Amino acid sequence: MLTLLTFPGNSDQPSHSPFCLKAMCLLQMSGQTWVPEYVANPSKMPLGRLPVLKTADRLIPDSTNIQTYLESHGADFNAGLSADDKARSHALTRMVEENLRCGLVHDRWLNEQCWPVIRETFFADMPAILRKIIPGMIRRNVRRAMMAQGIAQFSREDRLDRLGRDIRAIEQTLGNNPFLFGETPSAADATIAPVLDMIRTLPCDTGLRRLVRENAGLMSYIEHARAALYPA
Repeated sequence: MLTLLTFPGNSDQPSHSPFCLKAMCLLQMSGQTWVPEYVANPSKMPLGRLPVLKTADRLIPDSTNIQTYLESHGADFNAGLSADDKARSHALTRMVEENLRCGLVHDRWLNEQCWPVIRETFFADMPAILRKIIPGMIRRNVRRAMMAQGIAQFSREDRLDRLGRDIRAIEQTLGNNPFLFGETPSAADATIAPVLDMIRTLPCDTGLRRLVRENAGLMSYIEHARAALYPA
């Protein structure tokens, strides 16, 4: 049996990490038998982050590496997609992981209204004395990373304009389909739906959250993906 080492979530989200939830969705799609093992501190994990897939003989870090491993064991996450669709799928996945996800991270960690809720949610199980120190340290690291990536350098209006273009690209690809490339979920859905869902459930009203919540097509897409891909 496979074990997914992952950050925990809550009753609404199986994990608070979009990459961990992506790995969960891929495992569900693969048909493999697996169980989660929740980890609070990933510092001793390969690459120092989660998710990590534990097999009978090794640890596989990173959701993309996990996808490659599952594909090498028979999973076909893009069955029926044309070569053009596979190329679009790859481009959309990279767009979401490298840009739209950073909008989610920004609003979670750097928005002054969201941060207090995120701090209490993400660090609820940490001893009280550590909660006075560790969350702030991690938040400063997140701020540095978001400045280096660029998303935190922009004005609110500029940031929202850039993220809105990502949203519209997803909307255009989706059209009237339940999933991005038709009636059946594919690898791109395992990446993109969790990020949209986590934006939808941001704990405060941000411009990015409104872009998702006010889009009926995306809200329907999220519900389709939750029903088809999320673990029980």
